[in-house]
Amino acid sequence: MTMFDRHHQQQQQQQQQQQKQPQTSQHASSPLLPAGTEDLDLKTNDNAYHVIGALLTDRLLPKLDAHPGCTHYSLDQDDVDFFNGMLPYSVRRRFVDAVRYRLQLIKSGGRMGSAAGKAGDDAGWRRLTMQCQLLGLERMHQNVLLDLAQSVGKNYPINLKDQGPLAFGAAANGTQRQQQQQQQQQQQQQQQQ
Repeated sequence: MTMFDRHHQQQQQQQQQQQKQPQTSQHASSPLLPAGTEDLDLKTNDNAYHVIGALLTDRLLPKLDAHPGCTHYSLDQDDVDFFNGMLPYSVRRRFVDAVRYRLQLIKSGGRMGSAAGKAGDDAGWRRLTMQCQLLGLERMHQNVLLDLAQSVGKNYPINLKDQGPLAFGAAANGTQRQQQQQQQQQQQQQQQQ
């Protein structure tokens, strides 16, 4: 059982308990984020951005790996329940804004606050941001995070524009398809020489 499966199981148990008790807060807390984090600044807080981004990409990128050459992906009810339980709408909305902001930084060659002095961390948030763009998480329309209520079975297009090794990377949280294609190309080039 993975960490996310345990979180999902805990989330289901909490939902069952919450259904028995009336909620007094306007914002539901999530197992991932402690109460009071609804105002978290994901544009400049690299750690929070990475945690939420990794949660999303770890769940969504395997959908692309399962169907090589696909141009879209879709969610099932388990995915919707998972994201609803883990990330309140306000956090999902702020994450979309943060992805858009960080994409602008990448295009302008900018660096982030806490990662500005660490090249490895800087590359990490850049790769994560490009993975989120691949999944269309920067869009204002046809964005799985913003359309979660009606997303079951709906096709969300992936964005291959401006994607390169940065999006796929060599990290375990990147997709392996791009890495395999690069290795095959290198082998073919070596055989031709």
